[in-house]
Amino acid sequence: MYNLKNKKVLITGGARGIGRQIATEFAKCGSDIIICDLDKSYIEKNNFQDIKEFGASCFAYSLDVTNYNDIIKVREQIIKEVGHINILVNNAGVVFGGKFLDISIEKHKITYDVNTQGIVNMLHVFLEDLIEQKESHIVNIASASGFTSLPSGTTYASSKAAVTSFSESLINELKQDNHNHVGMTIVCPAYVNTGMFDGVKEPLFIPMLTPEKLARKIIKAVRRNKRFVLEPAFIKFIPILKALSPNSLFDFLGRILGGYSSMKFWQGHKK
Repeated sequence: MYNLKNKKVLITGGARGIGRQIATEFAKCGSDIIICDLDKSYIEKNNFQDIKEFGASCFAYSLDVTNYNDIIKVREQIIKEVGHINILVNNAGVVFGGKFLDISIEKHKITYDVNTQGIVNMLHVFLEDLIEQKESHIVNIASASGFTSLPSGTTYASSKAAVTSFSESLINELKQDNHNHVGMTIVCPAYVNTGMFDGVKEPLFIPMLTPEKLARKIIKAVRRNKRFVLEPAFIKFIPILKALSPNSLFDFLGRILGGYSSMKFWQGHKK
């Protein structure tokens, strides 16, 4: 895509896990980092020295992606203190594992509010800024679970499926309006070892990813303006298998390969 040096990168859910590693990888490229995270106390106590040691500037803000007015206020702060962003990474996310009826309706709602509506909120506030840049990019973190069934993770999988559909629709809308300078990368990983998915059983042929590996893949995709990041490699075959196989065969494979039972013993936590 382009040289990432001196680009201003905003990352939601950037204090820990995948977001923190994405911030580190962008910093290695010379980007200025803007971390936004719900955990205000953690942000206040952390100087993000591991990011600054690469010579990058690092700014941190407390932000609730489900609160539209909060996003507007933080945007105003960022413009005043840092300037307009070039890259937006929508990474904030939550997961609550368990049987559908065993999870409270409040947690189901939170899942959609953070994972899906949070991205809609962020882009509704920041998209005009990105359009005004000479070159800009959006990274939306979805999930491989959005391509298939995820028993004991029903609202998580469906919230991520919505992210993929929203992202593809938005980027094509932008292209119709001749905003070809705005790029989009949709990231659809399997389980990532951040603590969110503690207790899950890895399906056959789909090993747990490290945040470091996924973050490097994301940077590479942004540089090349690549539409999708599907990791690990086996994930690339899931949409094809689903399209070409009878439902009974696809479900059979989901059971014997362990995909349908992988969330059964979930013990994770919020990102």
